[in-house]
Amino acid sequence: MSRIKAHGGAGTSLLIASASTLTLFLNLLSGCSKGGYSGPPTDGSVRPPRDLSDVVSRPDLLTENSDGSTDFGSPADLAGPRDLAVSPDLAVPPDFAIPPDLTPAGPITGGPCLSGAIGATAFRVHWTDSGGRATVSYDVHGLPDKTRWKVGVYGYGVGFTPQFVDPFLGSGGLQLDSSDFIDVELSTVGVSRITSASLSLFGRSYSTGTSGSFNWMTFTGSGSTPLNHVSNVAPYRWYSGDATAAIAPSDRGILLRIKAGGSSNSLVVNRLELCIHAS
Repeated sequence: MSRIKAHGGAGTSLLIASASTLTLFLNLLSGCSKGGYSGPPTDGSVRPPRDLSDVVSRPDLLTENSDGSTDFGSPADLAGPRDLAVSPDLAVPPDFAIPPDLTPAGPITGGPCLSGAIGATAFRVHWTDSGGRATVSYDVHGLPDKTRWKVGVYGYGVGFTPQFVDPFLGSGGLQLDSSDFIDVELSTVGVSRITSASLSLFGRSYSTGTSGSFNWMTFTGSGSTPLNHVSNVAPYRWYSGDATAAIAPSDRGILLRIKAGGSSNSLVVNRLELCIHAS
């Protein structure tokens, strides 16, 4: 019996010591939780949100309206910088305007020249196909005096007929070669001063391997384009020459004759234009 009691007393002492150790451990755990959430116990739901009143009251995040109310607006320091705006020097500068000398003005009313020459259109014609025959069609006559105005194609031989050629590589046109010439009758009455005059044709050299040129003459002067000025390669282009010396102001009887020149001495003329810068 005494041995059993003694064993039982030792067991009782061991249980008391274990209980004391457990109590000390629980006290330590409760001490570690101080400084955390001290509110009433929850069931694991989300904690109450932080009070944002101090953020809302910050003046740099508010925009005050005229009626005293406030709303959230973009703070001024977040607005786009002023230097990113389009600066005035990026506007179209005034020097891109059409220069005055390119604006049709004065007594000639034919409008801008299709060839791109300076001045206004004094006349422009083109040729159409009439069953192989080249027929002139009058497009523009911008000179003040309309009483003298005729364009014709004439040959050196009897029974000549103007030929319409090259309808496949381009628009086609009058064949101007050593067998024929173009005569233009016109009047510059009402034009007191001519600064420049350009004679232009739209077409090409009618030769498989050679470029060409053209020349002109009146009773007051003559001129020509440089040799091989007109290319024989399609597509058609405008080719111009300075005819100022051949076109006199206030002349009621101008007869302008145009012929093909070297090297090919053969051209296809789709359009013919005289452009005059006058006053």
